[in-house]
Amino acid sequence: MSVFKFRGELIGHTSDVRGLCCSRDGMLVSSSRDMSIRSWKLDKGTANTSAGKVYTKHDNYVTTVVFAKPTETFPSGLILTGSNDNLIRAFLEDESDPVFVLHGHTDTAVHGIQQLGYGITILASANSNVQERRYDEYQIATGSSDAVIAIWRIPSASLGRGSLAYESVTPSRLLRGHTDCVRSLALLDVDRLLSASNDGSLRCWSLDSGTCIAEFYGHTSFVYSVAVDPNHQFIVSSGEDRTARVWPIPEVGVNSMQQLECQQTIFLPCQTAWCVVVTVDGDIAVGCSDNRIRLFSRNPERQASDSALEAYDTELASFQVAEGTLGELDRHNLPGIEALTVPGRSEGQIMVIREESGVVCYQWSTCESRWVKVGDVVGSAEHSASGSNRILFEGKEYDYVFTVDFADNMPAVKLPFNKMDDPWVVAQAFLHKHNLPQDYLDTVAKYIIKQAGLESSNISKDSGNEFFDPYTGSGRYVPTGSTDQKPSVHFPAKEFITLEAINVKLVLSKLKEFNSTAPKGLSDKTLQLVENMSPEMSEENALHLTLSILELIELWPSDLTFPLLDLLRCLVRWHSASDAIFQPAMWTSILRTSGLEHMKMDVGAIATLPPAEINCSLFLFRLMTNAVAADAGRVRAGSSVPASLPLIFEEARHLVKLFDSPALDIFDKKKNHVVALATLVHNLAVFAYKNVGDHSTTITAIPTLRGLPGLCVRMATSLLLFTAPKGMESVTHYPPEVQLRLLIALATAVIASTPVPTEGTPISAEAEAALRLRRACLIGSAATSSGASEASEDVLTGWERIRDVMQFWTQCKIAQASIRRCASELLRLFE
Repeated sequence: MSVFKFRGELIGHTSDVRGLCCSRDGMLVSSSRDMSIRSWKLDKGTANTSAGKVYTKHDNYVTTVVFAKPTETFPSGLILTGSNDNLIRAFLEDESDPVFVLHGHTDTAVHGIQQLGYGITILASANSNVQERRYDEYQIATGSSDAVIAIWRIPSASLGRGSLAYESVTPSRLLRGHTDCVRSLALLDVDRLLSASNDGSLRCWSLDSGTCIAEFYGHTSFVYSVAVDPNHQFIVSSGEDRTARVWPIPEVGVNSMQQLECQQTIFLPCQTAWCVVVTVDGDIAVGCSDNRIRLFSRNPERQASDSALEAYDTELASFQVAEGTLGELDRHNLPGIEALTVPGRSEGQIMVIREESGVVCYQWSTCESRWVKVGDVVGSAEHSASGSNRILFEGKEYDYVFTVDFADNMPAVKLPFNKMDDPWVVAQAFLHKHNLPQDYLDTVAKYIIKQAGLESSNISKDSGNEFFDPYTGSGRYVPTGSTDQKPSVHFPAKEFITLEAINVKLVLSKLKEFNSTAPKGLSDKTLQLVENMSPEMSEENALHLTLSILELIELWPSDLTFPLLDLLRCLVRWHSASDAIFQPAMWTSILRTSGLEHMKMDVGAIATLPPAEINCSLFLFRLMTNAVAADAGRVRAGSSVPASLPLIFEEARHLVKLFDSPALDIFDKKKNHVVALATLVHNLAVFAYKNVGDHSTTITAIPTLRGLPGLCVRMATSLLLFTAPKGMESVTHYPPEVQLRLLIALATAVIASTPVPTEGTPISAEAEAALRLRRACLIGSAATSSGASEASEDVLTGWERIRDVMQFWTQCKIAQASIRRCASELLRLFE
C-alpha cells in the first residue's frame, strides 16, 4: 500500500473540530465547538483547497455533522447538524440559513445520542443498496457508554406519514465485546459493522451472527472515530493518542477471529484527533483539537510540496509530548541516537531516546522504513525551571499548561502546573478560580498526576494512575476513603466465561466445501441442523448433530476438522452432547486430531506439530473452557459427575507442563490461542474456588480436583510471565482480556489454595502476615517452574519476577483501568 503523506490543512475554525463528513465529491463539511459549520472545497487533481460557506445559526457547540443523501425533495442532499443548543438543523449546501429546524431534544441534539450511544449508523435505508437485504424494515445500530452495541429493527410501516411515532425498548440484538464505552460506529458493508471504543480497540462485527469477527489493536488511548474508505481499500481511526491509524479491510470467509495489524500510523501535532473521515477520492481528513483539519493523501498529485512536507515534519517534531503519556521511563538508561540505526519491530512503535537537546520521541514508519520524530518529551529532568521549554501563561512560566475539557456544556479552561507543586493544592486553587464543584477536586488532581507523569512515590497510595476522560467521565477518580479495607471487586471470581460466539454462516460454508472432498460427508439433515443452530435448539437435535460430527472426527484429516471442532465447542452446553463428546475413547480421538495427545508423551512435540493441528488446538481450548462453564452446575452432592470434568482436570495436568516449558513460545503470535488459554485457566480457577474446601463432596467424586488450585496458580503464573510486555510498545500485543482474566484467575486460585482460616471473621495481624507469606511463596514457587525461569532460581527470585509483572500492570498508564485496578488488588493479597 502506498503511503499517506501530508496534503494540507484547513484553517478557519476557532475551537476544536468535532465532526466531519463528505457531502459529495470534492466537498468536505466540518463542525466545531466554535458554534459554526464550514464547508471546504478540495481540488481533485492538486493539493489545493479553498473555503466554502460558513453556517453559523447554532447558539452553542456543534458536535455532529452528517450528510443526508439526495432525495426527490432535496436532490442535492442535506447537511444535518446537532448541537448543544438542543436543536438539529438542516442546511442546503449553498445556503447559510437552515431549511428546517428540529426541536424536541432536552439535551445535546444528536450528540446526546452519542453521549448515551456515541454514534448512530443506519444499516438499511430506502436510499441505499443495503436496503436490498430486507424491504420491510430499517436497521439502526447504536453504541453505548455501557460498552454494548445495540441493533434495532424498525418496521417500515411504522415510519410512513400519518403513523404514530415508533418506540422500542428492546433491541433485536446486543453486540458485546468492548470493555469501555463505544465512541463511534461505521458500516463496513452490508454484513459487517465497525466500532471504536474507549478501551483502545476497534472491532468488526458480523450483523448476521452478532459475533466479533476481527479486532484492531494499536491505539494507546481512547479511540474516538472510525471511518471506511468509500472504495473499500482501508479503514481509518483516530483518538486521544494524537494519531490517525490506517487498517486493512478484514477478509471475508475467515472462520477464526482476525487480528488486524496497523498499516500506517499518522501522528498529528495536536493533543487529540477528535474525528476522521475518508473523502470520495480516498484522502483522509482529521479534525483536531487545535482547531485545524489536516488532510493526508496517497496520490502524489494531491500531496503537499516538498517544502510544505518539510514544514509539517518540523511542526510534528517540535510538538511537546508529556512524559506521563509514555509510561514509565528510566531517564538514566535511555538509548542514544545510535538506537535509530536499528529498524522498528512494528508499525507505529514508539521509542524514546536521549539527544543533546533533551529527551525525544520517535515513531517507526514501516511504510517509509525509518524512525520519524514526533515530539520532544517534556516533564523530564532536561526541562527544569530554567529550561527553554517552559510555557508562558498569564505572565508566568510553567512546566505544563493543560487544557481541561469537562463537558460540552462547559468551556475548556487552562490549568497551569509546575512539577514541584502539590497537585491537590493546585487542583483546589483551580476549582476556586473557576467556581467549579468541590466534587471535582480528586478528579482534577488525578488528571494533573496523569498528564504530568508524576512519580508514584510523590502521591498517596490510594490515588493510583487513572486516566480521566474529561469528555465522557470515563476513568474519573472517585474519592476512596477506606478503599483498602473493602473486598476486591474482581476476585475471587465466581462466574464462568464462555467462548460461544460463532459465525454459523461461515462454518456452514466450510462444511459444504469440505463435504465434497472428505472421505465421508455430513448428511443434508445434519447440515440443516447446523444452519438452524441456536441456543434454543432441542436436546434431541443437539445430540443428533453432535453424534454426526463425532462420527467424522477420525475420518476427516486435521486440515478439514476445524469447523467440526468449532461446532462441538458450542454444543457442549447441552448435557447429552457433552457426555457424548467426553466419552474417554472419543475424547482421545479429539485430542489426537489437535495434536494435544502427542503432548502427553513429549511436551516438546507441540513445537513440531503441523499448522493444521495447531489451528485445531484453538478449538479444543475453547471447547474445554465452555465445558467447564456448562457442566459445573451439574455437580451436586449425590449426583453423578459429568464425564467432562475429570478428563479436563487430567488434561490440565498435562497443559501445565506445556506452560512450564519453552514450547509455549509456539503461541507467541497466536493471540486467539492465548485468549482461549487464559479463559480456560480462569474457568478452572473459578471451579476450584467453588468446589475445593473442607466440606466439599466434589473432591470425593473427582480426586484430581484436590490439586486443581495449585495447577491453576502455576498455569496463571506461567501465562502472566509469558504474556508480560517486553516494553511499553508491546503492551497491546495481546488483547486486554488476556491479562485481566489471568490476574483474576491467579488471585482466585491463590485464595482457593490458601483460604482464610475462618471465613468472614477477622484474623490477627500475625496470622494475616503468615497468610500473605504463604501466598507469596506459593506463586514464587510457581514462577520458578515457568519456562522463562533460570534453572538456579529460588522461590524468592521467582516471587520477585511475578511481583514485577503485577507492579508493571499496576503502573502501566496505557493499560486499561480495570487491569491496573485488578493488579493493584492482587498485590494486596501478598504485601
